[in-house]
Amino acid sequence: MNFQLDSQLSLGHLTLQVQSIETQLAFYQQMFGLHILTKTDTHVTLSADRVHPLLILQTGENVIIKPARTTGLYHFALLVPGREDLAYVINHLIQLGIRFDGASDHLFSEAFYLTDPEGNGIEIYRDLPRNEWPRSANGELLAATNPIDFQGIIATLDPTREWNGFPEGTVLGHMHLHVSDLAQADQFYLHTLGFEEITRLQDSALFMSVGGYHHHIATNLWQGKGAPLPPANATGLLEYSLILSSLKEVLALAEHLREQKIEHTVEENSCIVVDSNNVRMVFTSYS
Repeated sequence: MNFQLDSQLSLGHLTLQVQSIETQLAFYQQMFGLHILTKTDTHVTLSADRVHPLLILQTGENVIIKPARTTGLYHFALLVPGREDLAYVINHLIQLGIRFDGASDHLFSEAFYLTDPEGNGIEIYRDLPRNEWPRSANGELLAATNPIDFQGIIATLDPTREWNGFPEGTVLGHMHLHVSDLAQADQFYLHTLGFEEITRLQDSALFMSVGGYHHHIATNLWQGKGAPLPPANATGLLEYSLILSSLKEVLALAEHLREQKIEHTVEENSCIVVDSNNVRMVFTSYS
């Protein structure tokens, strides 16, 4: 029987290597309204709820901006609790003059896209209730990139709600990555780690999840098949965490990786594996 990853998985935080802590902190703290949990000259931990890490910024010597046409982060996605919360955030960012790269109704979610000062892609979205997600006759989830109902979203905004940063309940909803080989991604995420395929866009993108979610991880070839990795000192994604429901689930994954002879590390309540982009995936548990 194929290994089954914990169906209660959720995402935790991500870590970005940045060229300028000051520039990125001004963006994510002052404009986005994320809250500082810890701060040094080279490392800042940010949170939406003032308790759990959501975004970690770290820098070092000789960091360069990630070259174009390389693998790595396409975007990380911040999931807000509801439609009015989405209006609350998007309206605030518009008032600050932030430019959006696009917006789409995906049938199961409504999403806005933008880029931070160092070129990292960001999605801000809300999910529709699961019982409203459209499915085909054979039960497959349907997806689209339809024009978003911007006026309908903004109409939900409570005009008396003062800006206090991203709403509590904001979480890391999914990760979308540029890779160099989709077949390799298929093997790693589906067959090795135990994610389930949800949607495949011909031979260019793969969307995966557990527990029936529309996607926790997506990979694409949009930087070109065979795109090289960026230099180790380039800006971009270094790590992200995936929260499992128990230590038992973490250890089950570690045992599966050991049986498959997949290199990994076990540290306290975490199992760490490195993907084809040299990004650390930290599977961990709070209990």
